[in-house]
Amino acid sequence: MIEHLEFVVHRLLELIGGWMCALAMTVVLSLACLAFLLLNLYKFDRDSCRSALYSLQTVGRRSWGWLLTAGLLLLQVYALSELHAGFQRRLLAQGKARYVVGEEAGGGPTTQRAPKISLLQVDSLSEEINLGPDFDGDPSRLPLPTRELKSEISKRGKDTIWTRTYTQQRYVSSKLQGSDVNLKLDFKEAQLYRADFQASYTFANPMEEPRTVHFSFPLPDNSGTLSGFRFRINGKEVPTPDIEQGLEWEAVLQPGEKCVAEVGYQHTGAKSWSYDVTGRREPIADFHLKVQSDRSDIKFQRGSLFPSQSEPRRWEWDLKNQITSQSISLYFPYVASEVIMANLFVFGPLEMVTLMALILVWSYLRYRRVGPWRAALASLASCGGYALASYLVGYLPLTLSLLLAFCLAGWLQWQTLGQSLWVVVLAASIAPFAFLAPGHTGLMLTSLGLLVLTLAVRETCRREEPLP
Repeated sequence: MIEHLEFVVHRLLELIGGWMCALAMTVVLSLACLAFLLLNLYKFDRDSCRSALYSLQTVGRRSWGWLLTAGLLLLQVYALSELHAGFQRRLLAQGKARYVVGEEAGGGPTTQRAPKISLLQVDSLSEEINLGPDFDGDPSRLPLPTRELKSEISKRGKDTIWTRTYTQQRYVSSKLQGSDVNLKLDFKEAQLYRADFQASYTFANPMEEPRTVHFSFPLPDNSGTLSGFRFRINGKEVPTPDIEQGLEWEAVLQPGEKCVAEVGYQHTGAKSWSYDVTGRREPIADFHLKVQSDRSDIKFQRGSLFPSQSEPRRWEWDLKNQITSQSISLYFPYVASEVIMANLFVFGPLEMVTLMALILVWSYLRYRRVGPWRAALASLASCGGYALASYLVGYLPLTLSLLLAFCLAGWLQWQTLGQSLWVVVLAASIAPFAFLAPGHTGLMLTSLGLLVLTLAVRETCRREEPLP
């Protein structure tokens, strides 16, 4: 913070030695030209010269304070731009730091892929090789395939016949008979959520003979740390010694025998959550997903399956006998605090100029004279609110930072401008909070401006009403 203040002071000194020096030279030249014109006027008409000098003296006595206020306003606009640059440099330094002050999210955009069911299939293949009548070697010395399980030598007339029998084992994909998935999302911040995943999968041996059935459940991608993990088959806990490739379970099932696999865990994620219904085009027998959340502004990414039922903070998907390669992808809209603060600093200079204009207009409408000193103090309070918010956001949530900063600025403006200019104080205090609703900021600021304009028109019409 000290380094940033030194940087601001250094830039202010550069400003004074830069274009402000040119502005001072321009003012001096203008005064010299005015003095030359007055001297020439004094030669020809002394009375007119004295009258012009008196008028200039009166105008200067009344307006010098407002000229200084205008110069102070320019300095505040410049200071806001420097505060914005300093805020961005602090964020860049925090991003490169090797340590953090607060809690960091353990996971990011999470994708949970659906489990896979495979059946062990055994295929046998026999082949005969005619070694000819002149073969007298040992066939066991020939290079044999690794899948060969049986080898026999026989005579057929004068020929020697070598018979090899292969047995091949491979897993063929099968489909789940039922998937019942429940997901609860509790949001800590705008995009950071705590997910509670509970799922039940039903599968069976569809063949007419006993088969080895393999159940594979992949762990979620980019999920960070999993807690409260459980894996059960038919209500019995299954040990998971090695889960690098996910959860694996295999057993021999009788024809038509069913199994129910239960999987549950909690994790922290951010930005989005997806469920890959199937990694390939295959029929889905019976799939049900229910998502519950403590916020309702959830979006669906392009290409995502849309819910069958949608209620506030609750969405359900029911798929039966469908073939699809789409996924269910939820997205949680969010605008980073850094972007909101950047937009707020862009709006700051406009608010400072608008505040000064509103002070002049409403002081005229309310028959209350506001001097340049009070107007300068009100603008300084607003500038101080922006400066305080830029530092508080590093320690507190964005909403609380803006609330503390601009409530303090509003209280100072209230003390400075008085009760008669409450519209100006309220508009200046409320305007920054419009940036907390990304996507609706323009509408809110426009509505606020039209409301102030309506009140100004009402005051104007009231002033012009004839007395009874």
